[in-house]
Amino acid sequence: RQRQMCIRDSDQVAAVADLLRSITPAGSNLLVIRTAIGAAQRVALAMDRSSWPGMVGTIAGDDTIFVATESAHAQKNLMTRIEHATRS
Repeated sequence: RQRQMCIRDSDQVAAVADLLRSITPAGSNLLVIRTAIGAAQRVALAMDRSSWPGMVGTIAGDDTIFVATESAHAQKNLMTRIEHATRS
């Protein structure tokens, strides 16, 4: 069941992968994700539904998402997860 859950989690983000433009770390606990115009809330919702560990929360505007992470390590792991999910 756990493995099935992880696949579904990645699918949430993979479904909106074409809307992502860039991922940039800002400090040790924040990621700034740029999306297509008008897509930030949709992408943030997919990320929130993914329930990935280390992600504290998201704030979405029009084309930018701020993602708060628990630590610098969690930030790096989350970047890797997003990049992996978007390649699937």
